[in-house]
Amino acid sequence: MFKKFEGEFEGKSAIYAVNLGRYSLKDTMECGQCFRYERVSRNDGTDEYITVVGDELIRVAQSEPGELIFPEMTSEVFERVAVPYFSLGRDLEAVRQNVAEHTDSEWLRHAADFGSGIAILSQDPWETIISFIISQNNNIPRIRKIVREISAEYGVNLSIQNDYNSCPLSLIEGKPNENICKACGRCYTFPSASDILDRPEGLLPSKPGFRYGYILDAAEKIASGEVDIAKIKSENSYEYTLETLKTIKGIGDKVASCAALFGFGNLEAFPIDVWMKRAIDTYFGGKLDHTALGPYAGIAQQYIFHYIRNEEK
Repeated sequence: MFKKFEGEFEGKSAIYAVNLGRYSLKDTMECGQCFRYERVSRNDGTDEYITVVGDELIRVAQSEPGELIFPEMTSEVFERVAVPYFSLGRDLEAVRQNVAEHTDSEWLRHAADFGSGIAILSQDPWETIISFIISQNNNIPRIRKIVREISAEYGVNLSIQNDYNSCPLSLIEGKPNENICKACGRCYTFPSASDILDRPEGLLPSKPGFRYGYILDAAEKIASGEVDIAKIKSENSYEYTLETLKTIKGIGDKVASCAALFGFGNLEAFPIDVWMKRAIDTYFGGKLDHTALGPYAGIAQQYIFHYIRNEEK
């Protein structure tokens, strides 16, 4: 179980979460599961990111594996936002061992060891649905750009709302202001379904292409309750999540599985995209029964994805 203590980081108050095993902040943020992160430029070996979680602008850093630092964060925000979002209560080593026990593939066991610092973030279901709709036939830089621009068009600038004296990413000089920040979009909250339905034309500047209609359909079904996010969460069933999300126009198995894994906590979800098909063909003889990988099949999927992107390239 992780431990929390209060200390200092760069001369300011900070909350430290320690005893996190091999937890790797970089691998977790950059493994393809989320799109709302910005790496802070540093030259001291510390990994640092800014991300928006709900209505909070979160700054998180790591100087060594298994320890996360949350500068200038209150205990209330730490417990309410950081602990669940960063999955601090999950034993990553137990997850890795479970995956290893559910496979006879030495290659997968090696991939699990390589990616053992990856934690599955607990993201907002609505934002995750829209993000992975946007991900269709898209690369990660462009997905992130579209999500930023949609957020800037509809959302609240948290650096201004919180009266920051300087840009948290040091991208501008002086205090953040709407005229400059809107073109950046990195510190804005994500819009609700109702926000989008009230002004759907606000999506167009981000150039979502064919995904425009899919986003609108998702907003309409979720705002009306036809797709009930609270009920999906309460059912806690991968099958029910898939079945329900696939009633939204443009959502198939891959997008629904991604939303199930990253937004609804269905850790047995196993999204299959081009990368995974290639890995299955190359390392599993074209056949992989992901249901046999146990309750953490989705994390096994992340091990595979992370390994082939970073180690084997």
